[in-house]
Amino acid sequence: MARFQHLLCGVVLAASFTSAGSLQAAEPSGEKFPDAEAPLGVLPVPDDALIDPKMARSWGTLPARPFVATTFDFGFVYIRPRVSLGYGRPFTQWVGVDANAVGQSSGLGAYGGFRLEIPHLDWRVGPRFFSSFEHTYLDRKRSYQRIDLERDVSKLARTVTWESELDLSFKLGPGALLLRGSASYVTGVPDGKDAFEETLHIIVTPPFVWRTRVAYVFLFGSHDQHSIGPAVDVLDVPKRDDSLTIRVGPILRMQLSRRVDVRGSFIATVVSPDRIGLRGGDFTELGLRYRWASE
Repeated sequence: MARFQHLLCGVVLAASFTSAGSLQAAEPSGEKFPDAEAPLGVLPVPDDALIDPKMARSWGTLPARPFVATTFDFGFVYIRPRVSLGYGRPFTQWVGVDANAVGQSSGLGAYGGFRLEIPHLDWRVGPRFFSSFEHTYLDRKRSYQRIDLERDVSKLARTVTWESELDLSFKLGPGALLLRGSASYVTGVPDGKDAFEETLHIIVTPPFVWRTRVAYVFLFGSHDQHSIGPAVDVLDVPKRDDSLTIRVGPILRMQLSRRVDVRGSFIATVVSPDRIGLRGGDFTELGLRYRWASE
C-alpha cells in the first residue's frame, strides 16, 4: 500500500505539471459569475443568487497585478486567519506566499509558505508549527488507545511539520473529481517518541507521513457553486508497522456569496492501527470562510 501511495502521489505531481502548462485555461466550475452591475455587498442581493458581480470582475477578469488577500476560516472549534501576498488574479490564478495562524481547542499553531494556484491546480509548500494544549509526546508502541493521548505524563508536544500539498480538480459528468496528495516531514519529536500530528490527525513515528485523498463531489446551484460528495483518505507512516489509515466520509461546500462559504468535512476512520476515537478522523472544517482581496 505504501508503494501504491507513492505511485499515486507521482501521478498527481505529473498531472500538476501538465495542468501548469495551460495558464489560460477556463476558470473551474463554480468560479464564474454573471457580468452585471450591482453594489458591493457581503451577502447576495435578491437578483443574484451568488454575490455581487463586481467582485467576479475584480478577482477573476481584471489583469494580473500585485495584491493582498485574506481568508478567514472560523467554526467549531477553530479559527484560521490567512494573509496572502501575490501576483496574478486572487483566488483564481496567482503565485505568492501565504501566512496564517491556527487557533483551535487543542492548541495554537502557525504556517507560512509558497503557493501556486491556477485553474484546476493548487500547490503549496512550507513549514507548520503547532503547540498542543492537550497532547504529549508518546512512548513508542505498536498501537495507541484514546487514553494514551489524554495522559499528562510529560511536557506538551511542540512540532514543526514541513509539508508539500497538491490539490487537483477536474470537471467530470455531473460533478468534479478532486485529488489531493501530500508529503509531510515531522520534526521536533524527541528520539524514541511518537507524536500526534494535529493537522493530519494521525500518530506519527517521525519523520515522514504520506497522504492521498480521492473525492467526487456533485455540483448544484444556479452556477454549480455548491458541492457535496464522498471522500476517501489514505495515510501511511513509513516508520510505523501496519500504519495504514483509511478514512471515509462526505465533504461539502455551500457558497452563500462570492465572499462567504459554508464548509464541512466529516471523514471518519474505518481502518487504523490506533483506537483514538473522533480524534483520528478529519473533522477539521465545520464553519464559515470569508474572503477579501485588493483590486
